[in-house]
Amino acid sequence: MSTQVVPVMHIADVEAAVTYYTTVLGFTEDFRWKDYAGVSWDGAAHLHLNGFGSEPDRTGKGQAYFLVPNVDEVYAGMVDRGATFGHHIVDNPYGMRDFSVVDPDGNRYTFGTDIPETTTTTD
Repeated sequence: MSTQVVPVMHIADVEAAVTYYTTVLGFTEDFRWKDYAGVSWDGAAHLHLNGFGSEPDRTGKGQAYFLVPNVDEVYAGMVDRGATFGHHIVDNPYGMRDFSVVDPDGNRYTFGTDIPETTTTTD
């Protein structure tokens, strides 16, 4: 097994969060234990959703950036499923084409793809 990082996002309601993540954002539910659940994106990126309420001041303050090979397809799918956007898709001067979505608790997820560098030649 290789080393992995799994962000834990604090949410108010695990049932509502899992429903939103799976039906609107396109994640897959991996497991659930009481008020705690695991979801994944494309089988490789994992998030844990903590609904225990042990730290309510942290609810909705998480962020994660997903590097995806097909940001336009991901964006189109989330538009079709009615996601709430923090910002719509845009080419950024820092070399990424990305957009962000916000879950019902306020956690923000940005999905992006590198913008290929263009080369110009002079004859």
